[in-house]
Amino acid sequence: MQMDPNSLMQAILKVKRREQLTPHYIRIILTGDDIQVFQRAETGDNNKIIIPKDKALGIELPDMITRNLFDYPNQVVRTYTLRSFDAAKKEMAIDFVVHHNPGPASVWAMNAKPGDELGVMMKAGRKKLLRAADKYYFFGDHSALPVISGLLEKLDPAAKGHAYIEVQGKEDVMLLNKPAGIDITWLFNEYPGDTSALPAAFNAMAAKVNVTSAVYVFAEHKAVNEIQDKLRKNPAIRRENWQAYGYWKQGECEDRSMMERAATMKV
Repeated sequence: MQMDPNSLMQAILKVKRREQLTPHYIRIILTGDDIQVFQRAETGDNNKIIIPKDKALGIELPDMITRNLFDYPNQVVRTYTLRSFDAAKKEMAIDFVVHHNPGPASVWAMNAKPGDELGVMMKAGRKKLLRAADKYYFFGDHSALPVISGLLEKLDPAAKGHAYIEVQGKEDVMLLNKPAGIDITWLFNEYPGDTSALPAAFNAMAAKVNVTSAVYVFAEHKAVNEIQDKLRKNPAIRRENWQAYGYWKQGECEDRSMMERAATMKV
């Protein structure tokens, strides 16, 4: 997949520390001499992380001109969310979810030690997710907890609304930094992807959505599509006031999904 090299912020960072937030969530704090290249990054931004298959081989940052993300057989690329960036402390935080069958990124996070390297790439000047609204509604599964947490922290203290967050169990419930007027409903799903309670949660509150609302949906592909179809057919909300992103697809690894999108872009 090609990216504009002129819009990229990228660097090889090192693990400063690893924090076990809950049984299924790990926070990795990164640092490094080149971390200041991410000055324009914001909480909630998507990034590509580059994971070495063998630590001894090191990481190569793709130049995105002569070689793309798939031309480096000794490393794996995954998409994650920037949880926080502190320029003064020279720290970047990325949260990882540990699944029943952990993939390469989760395995890396589970075994990460201070000094381990991770490549990070982000587009500069990304479109901001949050927009002004009278009420905010968030719907996200376990993969979306980092981005929803980050967005809640960025809301005006007077903001009102509701967030529906589906995690694997009660043990993954976290105390979130949010405006007092934002309610949180935690939904539990031991086997994410097989089913999701998010579409039903949306149906239960759909009548509350109006032209002054903002709706954000981040979850597995099928659940997102179900909610997105209802949003498209709802005349009470403007298209520019809702965002829906399929963060993952049940039964499909990100490598295949990224390659399919890249092939489509070349047609």
